[in-house]
Formats: sequence, structure tokens, C-alpha cells
Amino acid sequence: MVFWLYADLTIYRYNEGTDSRAAKLKKGIGSIMTIMDSNSPIGLSVAEWQDLIATCARKAADTPYEINYGTEVRSMVRPFMSEFTPEEAWLFELNVGLFLLRKQSTGRHLGYFAQMAASETLHAIESHIHNDLPPEIAVKQQGRLLETAAYIRDTATANAWSPPAYLDIYVELWQILVSSAADSPRLLKEELAHLSQGPGMENKLFPLVALAWMYFWLGEDQEAWRLLDSAGRHGLKPGQVFRFLRQLEENDEWTRLEAWLSHCSNEQIGRSPGSLGEYGRYWDAVVKQLPEAEERMWITITSLPPYCSSLYEEKLMRYGCWRQWIDYQLSLGSDPLDFRAKDLQPIEKEAPETLLPFYHQGVEKYVLLKNRDGYKRAIKLLKRLAKLYKKLKREQRWEAYIETFASRHSRLRALQEELRRGGLIP
Repeated sequence: MVFWLYADLTIYRYNEGTDSRAAKLKKGIGSIMTIMDSNSPIGLSVAEWQDLIATCARKAADTPYEINYGTEVRSMVRPFMSEFTPEEAWLFELNVGLFLLRKQSTGRHLGYFAQMAASETLHAIESHIHNDLPPEIAVKQQGRLLETAAYIRDTATANAWSPPAYLDIYVELWQILVSSAADSPRLLKEELAHLSQGPGMENKLFPLVALAWMYFWLGEDQEAWRLLDSAGRHGLKPGQVFRFLRQLEENDEWTRLEAWLSHCSNEQIGRSPGSLGEYGRYWDAVVKQLPEAEERMWITITSLPPYCSSLYEEKLMRYGCWRQWIDYQLSLGSDPLDFRAKDLQPIEKEAPETLLPFYHQGVEKYVLLKNRDGYKRAIKLLKRLAKLYKKLKREQRWEAYIETFASRHSRLRALQEELRRGGLIP
């Protein structure tokens, strides 16, 4: 068993001797061997695992904020894992990661090396959960899974600050339990009781979101929404809400997802990068399965805050609402030249006549600038108009328009020059 410890000791060996760090690690090996002689991890609870990991970690030569700390602590606890089943080994390794993350995430403002150490630990935990999960762990280790989730819950709710990732890991563990345990409703109700205990629970992000998940899995969405609304006042991020939506999509619960999307249309949508696009993508998935939900989608999207208007524009274009898209641009006073030609191609192909007022409005705005640059831009739009009228086989209307236009602005010498240069008048 001590092979791995002595192998790791060589990391700190220099030429003929060892430095103080290696000496400390060597001393730690002796202490750990004493622990191993008097304690077997088989049969221990998760709380006792955490005590064991903490005892080993106290012998580490590095501090939690050094990049080697995680590797060193993992080496120290590795001998205890030799008698574990695969399920026990997986859970023990996860608990080591939870211990490290808590030690390395002691505040909101960490130094560079502390951030790097905590980030490396979190990456290892995420990989462990998503890539190494034993298939029967919820059956063979339900008790310790619950204990590990309880350890996260108690740590997060008992302290003023805990690693933000604890909430995500907690939800992942409960997802494993809910998807595998036959008695999950009973387990969920027991967890509800634990989460609801203690003063001030309504004022912390972790219990509010955790409670919302319990009600979500029990199918009580109204209560879940109430809790998430409260969590919104305590730093709830859009990604934490989208996790509920992703779960519904994965479960093909389209009617329920539609209801969640309608409820989630609040000021948080669009506040973080990518959140607006993701929200819109969920609506597309719902409408694809439930075409009748499109009307609700429009009602919901138009109720979003003004800074979410790009989603409304994108959906109008995506669903072929060409005239509404043009009307919206006209109401905004948008410049047609701000759009690339390929952006407007779908409209030009499907409903070219709707572009006419958009281009005409742009021409008039540029002429009102009464400068050479404005006139050049007006000519660009007039050339687009000429092509559109030709495509629509309305050449006579175009000729009448450009003749009237040139006559109306006959006193603008620079504009007349640009019209001739553009080949629009003789």
C-alpha cells in the first residue's frame, strides 16, 4: 500500500538528500500508516471519510492554494481505497474532491494560484461525475450517495459562504438518485424536510434552489417557481434556471417545458452571454413538438425586457414573419445598410415587396442628412430598389418614382451628381 506514497515522495527528492517538504511528506506517511493500522475505511460513513481525508491532508507539505496540493492529498488517501468496491471507490474519490474544493475555495476573491488550484479540482470533479460513474451506484451505494449529498447540503447551509459549485454537484447526485431509486418520492420528501429546517433558509441561494429541485422532481412546478423567484433576489444565474429546462427537454416533457419557458420570461433572460439564444432554442424545440405553442411563444417573447429585442427579431426571421420583421425595423428606424445582403436574402426571396418601404424610408433619411456621404448611401439603396422593382416586374412604377425623386430634389446639386454617377438618371 505504501508504494504510491513513496513514489510520490520522490517528487520532492533532490540529488543526495531531501528538502523540508519531502521530510514533511515522509513524516506524514508514518502518521497515515498509523491511521491505516487503526482504521479501515470499509464500513465508515461519509462524515468519517471526510474526517479521514482531513487527517491525511494535515500532513501535506503544500498549502491548499498551491497547485500540487490536490495531487499530494490524493496520493495520501490512495492506500485506503485498495479494499473498496468500484462504487465505494467512486464515492470516496468524489468526497476527496469535495474536501479539496472546500479547502481551496475559502472566499469570493481568491488569488491567481488559488483560483487555478480550485479550477483544477472542479474540473477533476466534473470529469469524475460525467465520465467515471458506475452504472449501479444508486442501487449499491444509495446510503452513501445520500450522505454525500447531505454533507454538501449541510456544509453549504451552515456557512456564510461555500463553493458555488457545491450546488451543481448536489443536483447531479440527486439526479442520479431520482433516476434510479424506486423510492425517490420518499427520499425527496425527506430531503425537503432537511432543507426546510433552520433559521433564515429563505434567504440563501443554496437551499432555495435545492428546494426548487425537490419540488420539480415531485412535479410541483408552482412551488418550484416561487422558490426560484425568491432565489432571483439572491444571485440566481440564468444557467441555474436553464438546467431545469434542459431536464424537461431531455425527458420530452414538452407541455411542461412550455409552461416553464412562459414563467421564466423575466429580466434575467439575456443578462448573461448566450442566455438569450439558449432561451430561444428551447422555444424552438417546444414549437417543433407542439406547433400550437407558437402563439404562446410570441406572447412571451414580446413581454421580455427591451434589451431582449434581438430574440424577437431572430424569431420573426426564423418563422418567416417577413412583414412583421419589416414593420418592426420601420418602427425602430433601422438602417437597411446595417444589414448584410445575405441577412435580407430570405426576405428578398420569399416576400420582396415587403422590403420596398424599408428601403424607401432609408433613402429619405439619408437625403435629409444633406451631405455627400448621406447621398452616396441613398444611391446604394436606390440601386437596391431598382433591382427589387425589376424583380417584381414594376419597372414603370420605378421609372415614375425615380423621375419624381430627382425632380423633388433638383436643388441638391451634390445629390444630382451622385444620381448621375450611379446611372440612375441621364
